[in-house]
Amino acid sequence: MKMMGVLALMLTAGLAQAQSGKIAVVDTSAVFQNMPQRQAVAKKLESEFGSRVKEVQKMEADGRSFIEKQQKDMAFMNDQQKADAQKKLNEMQSAYVQKRRQLEEDQARRENEERQKMLARIKTAIDEITKAKGLDLVIERGAVIYVSPALDITEQVIGKVSK
Repeated sequence: MKMMGVLALMLTAGLAQAQSGKIAVVDTSAVFQNMPQRQAVAKKLESEFGSRVKEVQKMEADGRSFIEKQQKDMAFMNDQQKADAQKKLNEMQSAYVQKRRQLEEDQARRENEERQKMLARIKTAIDEITKAKGLDLVIERGAVIYVSPALDITEQVIGKVSK
């Protein structure tokens, strides 16, 4: 019985201590979506990879054209010509797949680098707001079922990262 009393006292003290701290929530996803830098980064990446994307698209179009031409000419080809056409198609397909895979990997790597820079900027803004407001705990909005709008610092973070 004494043990239950001590446990209840400790639990009550823990809750009281948690309530005395300053807590806030932030929706980092909303901050990320509303960052003006996001569009600038997208344009930067588009210009960085634009020529390579066009090259891969051209390879794809050339492959389709080759296949269509071969299908039309198939009836007039001898076995050696058919074998040569198949070999050329395989080479074109292999080169296309390799180029496309490399492009996708490079794009994903660069997008991740830029995303990490933006997330670091968000983290810095949250840290600055946390220090300025004397907050003890900042929780991701998605981890909370309900929160008073007064505790949500998302708009403040958006304002800070937009500067």
